[in-house]
Amino acid sequence: MAAITSLNALVEALRDGVAVNKVLIGRSGRDPRVAAVIELCRQRGVVFQFVPSEALQRKAGGRNQGIWAEVSPVAFRPLDEVLAAARSGLLLVLDGIEDTGNLGAMVRTAAAVEADGVLVSVRGSAPVTDVAWKTSAGALGKVPLAQSRNLARDLEKLKAAGFWVVAADQRAGSDFRDFDFRGRTAVILGNEGRGVSPLLKKNADQLLAIPHSPAVESLNVSAAAAVILFEAYRQKKNFKKQ
Repeated sequence: MAAITSLNALVEALRDGVAVNKVLIGRSGRDPRVAAVIELCRQRGVVFQFVPSEALQRKAGGRNQGIWAEVSPVAFRPLDEVLAAARSGLLLVLDGIEDTGNLGAMVRTAAAVEADGVLVSVRGSAPVTDVAWKTSAGALGKVPLAQSRNLARDLEKLKAAGFWVVAADQRAGSDFRDFDFRGRTAVILGNEGRGVSPLLKKNADQLLAIPHSPAVESLNVSAAAAVILFEAYRQKKNFKKQ
């Protein structure tokens, strides 16, 4: 089971119908958002309980906002189901993302750009923990997630569904701003240290780089995802206006 210790993330999870099993609320909590949590729990029939601060501390640890919620693991959907429901024509593919904070941040960005889903490799990826919930600010319940046991094989499935597959690679010669994102596009972001695996880069239709000052070696992977995805979002929105 995963847990949520962020008030904002819990409010979003309850609003989005995430499977919350129970909520513990510190008796000394005075944050006005607690009232919203209680009301949403009542509306959804979620069990909640007021507990002493010491008990909450033992359960949630030092970093909590006066609440602790137990949630069922994220329900990963079959990739075929995600593709069948695709509307925006934008998918995020994560290859071996190990940091839960980066995972949560990228899922939040994917939700913000109305991505059809996020495909996460099973091998070498961060688990969906409280850190991921908190960083995503509840967005884990807003965008479909699918797991892949073989990303190379699933990339072929994406191509068969009409997606053009691009991979972020700082050594690539193509500037991401010059790419036409208006069609169906799957964007691959790779491991924090190793980047996108050689096999996936080989199978990608195009490699894209983000130009930046040579004073910085590289962008954080979640920052790179935000830069590329928002450019894709901008292009798609402008195309629809025409």
